[in-house]
Amino acid sequence: MDSDMVQVRIPASSANLGPGFDCIGVALNLYTEVSMGFIEKGLIIEASGEDYKEIETTENNLVYKAAKIIFEKTETHYKGLKIEIKNGIPIGSGLGSSAAAIIGGMLAANELAGGILTHEEILNLAASMEGHADNVGPALNGGLNVTVFDGVNTYYVKKELENDLTFIAFTPKKVLKTEIARNILPPKIDFKDAVFNTGRSSLLTAALFSGRYDLLKIASQDMLHQKYRSKLIPEMYACFEKSLEAGAYSAFLSGAGPTIMAICPEDKVDKVVESVESVYTYMGIDYRVYKLHCENNGAQVSKVSLSI
Repeated sequence: MDSDMVQVRIPASSANLGPGFDCIGVALNLYTEVSMGFIEKGLIIEASGEDYKEIETTENNLVYKAAKIIFEKTETHYKGLKIEIKNGIPIGSGLGSSAAAIIGGMLAANELAGGILTHEEILNLAASMEGHADNVGPALNGGLNVTVFDGVNTYYVKKELENDLTFIAFTPKKVLKTEIARNILPPKIDFKDAVFNTGRSSLLTAALFSGRYDLLKIASQDMLHQKYRSKLIPEMYACFEKSLEAGAYSAFLSGAGPTIMAICPEDKVDKVVESVESVYTYMGIDYRVYKLHCENNGAQVSKVSLSI
């Protein structure tokens, strides 16, 4: 039968940007599409695109879990549900694939429920599901987001970025589960490391908001997570060094990794790519390169008619 379905287009995101652990993220123009509609009975989940074989097609699917939260919150009852996922974001790469799935599921379900929940309510529920808002914020809002999630509410400031910044993502063809990358972090840190990151994350925010890109090299330095995660990503520091030598403004681990992100001016893109590629080639690591820009619009909802 034919059924009206809601379609959501959600951008990828890069979190932390070095020192902004769990609180700074940027949306990028790489997308996953989630379509959802009611059917007569059962649950049908179809996945295609990037790493589609890694996507669950049962009730354990992350899009479905997110949608279920919304349906329960809005007391929406239905007999059956169909979900179609066209995945464009590599899974387990540090590019916000899980945040895109959560935002896609929640927005689609909220639309099917009659648009009951507000933008802020969706954001708070998504942050609660993720545990923080550094990826779900940009995925929903677009742009650069500085966020604080207190366990209930998300407080954020959004800044739209111009296309004069290119975000080059070097993504190895290997999955690094976020929980593994988190479990390698220490339970306590030195006071001097906390002071180091407080200064850098503050400078990072000020530099991006004011356009002082010359400060990004210093501002993207980190002592909270990257040095520990380098044990899981041995190519990391060499990629940082090659990026900066070739003219990048900054280089850092995207989210929990293993993607390495370099921010650079447009005229340095090819040189940075060529320089960093030498590291992956030398170490025998298969990888993909994405040349991206900030996506300022965030997740977009539309309606489509699909045959079910």
